[in-house]
Amino acid sequence: MRDLTKGNIIKVMFFFSLPILLGNVFQQAYNLADIIIVGKKLGDMSVSAVGSTASVVSLLFNIINGLCTGFAIPISRHYGSGEQDKMRQNIAGMITFSGITTITVIALCMIFMNPLLTAINTPKEIFDEAARYLSIVVIGLVVTTIYNLEANMLRAVGNSVVPLIILIISAILNIGLDLLFLYVFDKGVEGAALATVIAQLISAAVCFVYLIKKCPFLKPKLSDFRFNSYVIKPLLGAGLGMALMYSIVDIGSIVLQNGVNGLGHEIITAHTAARKLFGFSIMPFSAVSATLVTFVSQNYGAGRFDRIKKGIKYGLFIEWIWTTLAIVVVYLFANNLALLIVSGENSYITDTVAQYLKINVPFYYALAVLLSLRCSLQGLGNSIFPIVASVIEMLWKIVTVVFIIPQYGYFGVCISEPIIWVASGVLVTIIAIKMLKKVC
Repeated sequence: MRDLTKGNIIKVMFFFSLPILLGNVFQQAYNLADIIIVGKKLGDMSVSAVGSTASVVSLLFNIINGLCTGFAIPISRHYGSGEQDKMRQNIAGMITFSGITTITVIALCMIFMNPLLTAINTPKEIFDEAARYLSIVVIGLVVTTIYNLEANMLRAVGNSVVPLIILIISAILNIGLDLLFLYVFDKGVEGAALATVIAQLISAAVCFVYLIKKCPFLKPKLSDFRFNSYVIKPLLGAGLGMALMYSIVDIGSIVLQNGVNGLGHEIITAHTAARKLFGFSIMPFSAVSATLVTFVSQNYGAGRFDRIKKGIKYGLFIEWIWTTLAIVVVYLFANNLALLIVSGENSYITDTVAQYLKINVPFYYALAVLLSLRCSLQGLGNSIFPIVASVIEMLWKIVTVVFIIPQYGYFGVCISEPIIWVASGVLVTIIAIKMLKKVC
């Protein structure tokens, strides 16, 4: 376990965020492997089928991830202040409310599967394939929730190494199972979905064994499941606030996917490839943001306000260095990066991927500010403004689909997010500065 309230800030943040970053690398690697293997084995149409559901899958995963990450905030706070009884009560609440949410989400998705795919304008030629893929992913949300619960409990008390090791195992298994199901058993896109679910199941089982044997202080008692208002209110506020923040952004992405799907399967394929590369390129942002949630929460609980401002500054500095490197790589090798995912037989697709990356990556400076400060505010207990910023982002994506895409086509998709990153980044900076002056 790592106490983030003591020691050199840069060193503490680096050693906590490095495993998260490496974990993101492996997670994105096996997500990328899914698309690469599907593309090479099944062709661009199957890539389109998987890609057409990408925004929905991202929404589902981020609801679970956001919920568990948010629930971990009060756990971090109580761990930082040494209140282990309250910490275990929050863990009990985390387990209970995550389970209820997951069951509800699965039921709604299975009932409204076809209307959902119709609503996002999924082309007829890939509709059935997309539905089969999405159904397996939805059922597998049970496993996704269990792993996220376990990993976030460990991160809340400063242990980011074990989730990394387990994620590496999962990534290797996922790639191996992809090859097995697609090339040996010829299972199609369903095989790619099954590979991910089975790999997550094994990860969750390994993590559970570690928690039982090595972290008995995290195990809640039956009495901890008797919830009081002083436990439920901050727990639900943090968990639902973070889940809502993530899901609102992804609801906007689903709306945007509707506009993308209406541009044809070539654009869907290109957009799928571009978004996979986008996800890979912002991994340092995800790692720093996840670190800041725990770092700010623990130091806020311990009353170490002097460390909070410095931690945020160091986090932004790291992200801006990465942005500079990403700009250089993208402008030199954008088309080569596209060929990692798509076949290269259609130059229009690779050029479209390169266009997306070259427009978006220079605005990572603004995205870094938005993500870091939004998570820092959550760590300080302010879940309202991050949600407001997410609502603004969602509304802008609706505007993009209704007005910008019909006028500018896929170029409108490319410019949409950079515009809102800048606008939301300015707003969240103003709020963060005001709150930090009050708190720190």
